[in-house]
Amino acid sequence: MQTTLTTIGGLRRSVEITLSYDELAPHFERAYSEVQRDLQLEGFRKGKVPMDIIKSRYGDKIERDALGDIASDAFRTAAREHELDVIGTPVLVEMNRTAERGARFVIEFEVMPTISLRPYDEIEIVKPIRQISEVDVDEELYNLQLRSAKLEPADQITDSMYVVKLKFSPVDPQTNAPILGGKEQEFFLDDERMDPLLRSELINLRVGDSFVYRTEHQGDEHGDQPHQHVYHVTVQQIQRVVLPELNQEFITSLSGGRLSTEDALRQDIRRSLEEYWEKELANYLRERLVDAMVEAHDFEVPDGLVRVMAEEFADEALQRGKDDKRMQQIPREQLIEYFLPQAEQAVRWQLIADTILRTENITLNNEQLADIAARYGVDTEQLKMALEQNASLRNRLLTDALFDFLFARVRVVERPYDELLEQGGDA
Repeated sequence: MQTTLTTIGGLRRSVEITLSYDELAPHFERAYSEVQRDLQLEGFRKGKVPMDIIKSRYGDKIERDALGDIASDAFRTAAREHELDVIGTPVLVEMNRTAERGARFVIEFEVMPTISLRPYDEIEIVKPIRQISEVDVDEELYNLQLRSAKLEPADQITDSMYVVKLKFSPVDPQTNAPILGGKEQEFFLDDERMDPLLRSELINLRVGDSFVYRTEHQGDEHGDQPHQHVYHVTVQQIQRVVLPELNQEFITSLSGGRLSTEDALRQDIRRSLEEYWEKELANYLRERLVDAMVEAHDFEVPDGLVRVMAEEFADEALQRGKDDKRMQQIPREQLIEYFLPQAEQAVRWQLIADTILRTENITLNNEQLADIAARYGVDTEQLKMALEQNASLRNRLLTDALFDFLFARVRVVERPYDELLEQGGDA
């Protein structure tokens, strides 16, 4: 077997493989035997058709069909000989027979990039530090009361604790008169997403009152130029939001009988908020660490892997939006293009992570498995058996081990959460 390796560009390679007929013959003979085993012709029992008849009638087709498998075997041999770290799926771009009845294949593929790991202590991430305050507890307590609130009919809006139904009728720019029709929408005035201008217009209004409401839009919102929408708004319905009292009955019901006083409820809320913050912080730090590692390592990324990852993202998006008509109308190829940057980021991190796992020999040793088993309350041998049967679980635990390894080595700088928010950070 003769092989010629060529660099196409970047991570793309091409290998030309030439095999003589003597090298092809054993493969062909196996293919003939497989066909003979299942072939049935008139005058012969199944599996008993003479080989010379098979070769004379079907020889060209059988050999041609066998060449694909032969190319795959030859490529694996060439990859071992040239010590190629192949990534993705090789593509057979040329396949033909030679004048001496041999075969010539040209196969293109990508190789694993070389990743030089930066010293871990050069990688820095910022850890936001946040103390749960009384204001946080007050806000969560208010939200809990709001979920149990009752609505009572009202005649007038006096503050933000109202739910109102409004009718929006576009105003004709020529006549300044409301156009017939319009649409109804319901608003809770104390919702932080509520337009402050609309909220202020509604204070002190009654059912049947109306006013003109203008909304300003930038050019990039839903048009090329900045523009304004003008509506004639009519109050259709007013309901007052009545919060439950913080008495023993409400607290006992809310906590499922665990608590009975406001102090106990506030302590429970604080504990829940602290647990929630710790989980959110752990996820946030992982995301920032991934971003920092990707930014610190510049290398070529295999286009094939990025494409496959983008296809997976697109298919997942289509599956999630299977009931969304607008989503289903988006061409799959357009979605794939949309996800390419995200896919490249994911592939970069995957290759970096694999390199660290391999370089640092990060594995799940017996001591780690014992700790994990104790954490989940299972026997160590049961956990080992589960890992053998569940690749997803094993990968998740290896990922946890990888992050533990990195967090123990990168520089983590603590900063107050409020300070980061003021600076426009994404904490």
